[in-house]
Amino acid sequence: MNISLKYGFFGLGMGGTSIAHACAGIRLTAKSEQRPYTAMLVNSNQMDLLKLPDYPNIKKITLTGYERGVGRDIQLGQEAFNVHKADIAETVQSYFSDRDYIFVCCGLGGGTGTGAIIEAIRLLHGKGFVGRFGLLLTLPRRNEGRKVLDNALQRLQVIKRAMQGLGAIVVVDNEKLFQTGLSQSQSVEDFMKSSNRHVARLLHDLNTVTSCYKPYGSYHFDASEWLNMLKTGGCLHIGKCVLPAQSVDLASPVTYMEAIKQSVLNGELSAGYDLQGATSSAVSIVADNVAARRLFTHAFVEQIQSFLHESTPILDENPVATYVGDQPGKITIYTVFAGLNFPDSVMKLTEELAELERKAEERSQKTDTIAEALAGVKSKEKKAAVDLESLLSESEPASAPAQGQSIDKDPFDFLNHLK
Repeated sequence: MNISLKYGFFGLGMGGTSIAHACAGIRLTAKSEQRPYTAMLVNSNQMDLLKLPDYPNIKKITLTGYERGVGRDIQLGQEAFNVHKADIAETVQSYFSDRDYIFVCCGLGGGTGTGAIIEAIRLLHGKGFVGRFGLLLTLPRRNEGRKVLDNALQRLQVIKRAMQGLGAIVVVDNEKLFQTGLSQSQSVEDFMKSSNRHVARLLHDLNTVTSCYKPYGSYHFDASEWLNMLKTGGCLHIGKCVLPAQSVDLASPVTYMEAIKQSVLNGELSAGYDLQGATSSAVSIVADNVAARRLFTHAFVEQIQSFLHESTPILDENPVATYVGDQPGKITIYTVFAGLNFPDSVMKLTEELAELERKAEERSQKTDTIAEALAGVKSKEKKAAVDLESLLSESEPASAPAQGQSIDKDPFDFLNHLK
């Protein structure tokens, strides 16, 4: 199996290093030991790095002096990166010099990765990687709290202003993946690992479909065109649809077009894009030889091109490429749209943060009724000692009993033991 582009993955923080590690762990084939991609993993928390298995194609960098993490403090995360920036820059040059394209990976919302991402972009830009890198960002879930959302949105503000000068931004919406995974009986750790593998596999599949399969027809979406899409500023939206070949009836487009439309609408990693703003799109369709001969007709391709034209009327290009693959009985459709704005899930995060800020303000102004009640309590002296003294003063002390006379128990003997 061949790949079109040599990817590099620059992982920052716990979330970013986890995704970059999964991407670097991809093998060319199930039986092959060869891993075609490289990764640099940079984190402050040493334990998070240690739990990721070592591969020959991975370089780990611990931000010494910050080994216990930075406590979701993005300023401290930025500082930790900058303290080690010279060493990181040297490793970047040696580890990524032969890479065709680099993904800067970051789980937005934490401290190290979120704090370091702008500095990492600045580093790559200044070291000769202009036009050769983009971003792979994960969005936090809406219920992760005010600090996480504020961190993520602070960095998204900066990235939004600069996004047209960057390469493609692949957005992974953790809320979407979480909702998709609710039906699976997995631990949180297993779910996160499977999500990272899903991202890695999808990027790898798109990188192999352009180089491994025999084109069936006049058009081939090649490696240079895939690289051009990755170089396009704005978000990159990816859809994938797998259909049983026997279910596709060319005389009835509804048997395949509805599924393709839903795959574009729902996306694999995030949803809610305004496709009208896309600058280019591409569709790659893979089927086995038998299905290809039956399905890859002019009418079939025209149906898909018409859908693309309706979804994204102003495009630089919108090719539909067909290929013969090795999965019997299946037809797989990959759709990619480039040059998009952020998905509407970013807007939802801003709304959630605004609501949390409103609640925090209400709480700060709320009257503390318990404090008021406690302040109103007046201390009162106990009068038990006074009363006892008064009681005792009313009688004279008893004379000592005569010899042989029984001694009655003093009813006030307990007073002698009071402290």
